[in-house]
Amino acid sequence: MRTKILLLMIMAVTLFIAAFANASGWQVRDMGVGIYDDAAYDRELRIVEKRNTWSLAELSGRGALKGQGKIFGVWLVGPPVSTYLNKNGVAEYLYKYRLTDPRGHSTVSGPSGFCMPGFTTIFINPGLPGNWKVDFMLWQRSTEQVTPVGSIEFTITGDTAKPAQTGWQLQDMGVGIYDDAAYDRELRIVEKRNTWSLTELSGRGALKGQGKVFGVWLVGPQVSTYLNKNGVAEYLYKYRLTDPRGHSTVYGPQGFYMPGFTTIFINPALAGNWKVDFMLWQRSTEQVTPIGSIEFTMTK
Repeated sequence: MRTKILLLMIMAVTLFIAAFANASGWQVRDMGVGIYDDAAYDRELRIVEKRNTWSLAELSGRGALKGQGKIFGVWLVGPPVSTYLNKNGVAEYLYKYRLTDPRGHSTVSGPSGFCMPGFTTIFINPGLPGNWKVDFMLWQRSTEQVTPVGSIEFTITGDTAKPAQTGWQLQDMGVGIYDDAAYDRELRIVEKRNTWSLTELSGRGALKGQGKVFGVWLVGPQVSTYLNKNGVAEYLYKYRLTDPRGHSTVYGPQGFYMPGFTTIFINPALAGNWKVDFMLWQRSTEQVTPIGSIEFTMTK
């Protein structure tokens, strides 16, 4: 009798675990690294070749580092998006990923959405030979919970490409209130300081996202001084925003306004210490170079 009860308990626990696992609404089906064809990028995952060791010479020779066509990168496959829509018809699950280069430098990107068939592809231009790693994470919309999905490690062999001479130098960066009336023509700083209260910012209307708003800015040389041979800006920027809980999100690459600056509106809903790390992104090499950081404190 006790044995029968024990068996029933084990079966109940097993069924509960299985039900819980399926309740997530998302299960990994495949992930890999190699060359894929982006001709039908949002409709069909077309894998050309899958393996975990590649040389820079081969990837360059096959045109896989151009960012279009048959390109090098990673992919992640789950169920069709239609199977995990919430009551509003919006996808409940998205993904984030951490890319770690051979020096141990990591960048987290996302959350981003899957293509409707259920997969995503991420183009990678590995400028450094050595061991690389991509960690995939599932992000749940309703709870903002981040769950590890799996990791891919791959090796790149060959010589490091020589970076081009930099044509960009930092001129200023700061945090405070700026006026966006001439947002793409002129940087109009109203007040610059590193400690603010949420009450003050709300009272001054600086959290509305338009007008005299709260945020950070970054200033470099005029864009016309670093156009490439095609007349396109060689340098763009990325930034990492870290909140008081230690949660970070990376944005970009994005372009500077023609006078050479950019502004980023921030609505800091949490009191505590915040940080913005700026990075320069070079178009021809996709090299990411740290520029500087801004730390600021929000009180209630």
